[in-house]
Amino acid sequence: MRGTAFSREVLRWSVAIACLAVATVASTAAARASQPDGAEMQFLVVRSGQPGCEPTCAEWISAEGTIVDESPALFKKLLKSIGNRRLPIVVTSPGGDVDAALAIGRMIRARQIEVAVGKTQLIDCQPEQEDCIDSDRQGARRIGIAHSGEAYCNSSCPLMLAGGTGRVVGEWAYLGVHQITTTYVQIETLYRAKYRIVNGKKTMTSKKVVSRRNIGGYKTYEMSKSTERKLKAYLAEMGVGGAVVDLMKITPAADIRKIEPVAMLEMKLTTKLGGVELLTSAEACRTVPAAANCRVFTSVDLE
Repeated sequence: MRGTAFSREVLRWSVAIACLAVATVASTAAARASQPDGAEMQFLVVRSGQPGCEPTCAEWISAEGTIVDESPALFKKLLKSIGNRRLPIVVTSPGGDVDAALAIGRMIRARQIEVAVGKTQLIDCQPEQEDCIDSDRQGARRIGIAHSGEAYCNSSCPLMLAGGTGRVVGEWAYLGVHQITTTYVQIETLYRAKYRIVNGKKTMTSKKVVSRRNIGGYKTYEMSKSTERKLKAYLAEMGVGGAVVDLMKITPAADIRKIEPVAMLEMKLTTKLGGVELLTSAEACRTVPAAANCRVFTSVDLE
């Protein structure tokens, strides 16, 4: 009939192949981790348990474990919980997700806080103790001691370190880099699509994923030009030299290249010589004025 549109709905099944590129950094055998392999990064606010520091003791954020996709969200949540306080980060990590490390680094820089490579030895509450009472209910939920011995920051961890306004790595700590491992995964996706035909023209009205399955993939151990540009731009943004990326490129993914303290200074990866004690010791709280991460403990804190 003239002037009347003819329409009918048809149901079609379609298969699409999607290639997803995910940049990751493999854990290094040189990392002397005390935690189980693959343990995800945890963020804890810790108050110094160094004898003689009370009533004014240093506090810091302990960041230990593998950097994963969820790490930036966890870090953001912790920063929100401590308000405007600028607590330094004490980090030990084998590395992990590159983009997550960059995101954390940018949050660190936005908060204008310092970072040190170090390990935190907790004295009272351990991370797995859900029923443990907070130390003072004012943000510092753990008591501990920070030290450089056996501390390490490898792979993508130096990218996180670069975010600090001040960056220190003690002579007993280990900092290393290597090539990025990029994993490409091929996914087969089955869709259910509905179409409507109006005046002979087909238009999709809905599309729903029915199933996905992994049909293969591969890894590359060579940094792409786009990744190199991204990393060097980030480091330049943080005031760190691009030589860090050059070392990553020439070090096989299965190996690790230790960067010595003097070289770190030359690359501006560190801002001064010294270890985690510069940020967490009792001496840091005896200056006038005391460091920003020092807080007086009073009986009111327990109320």
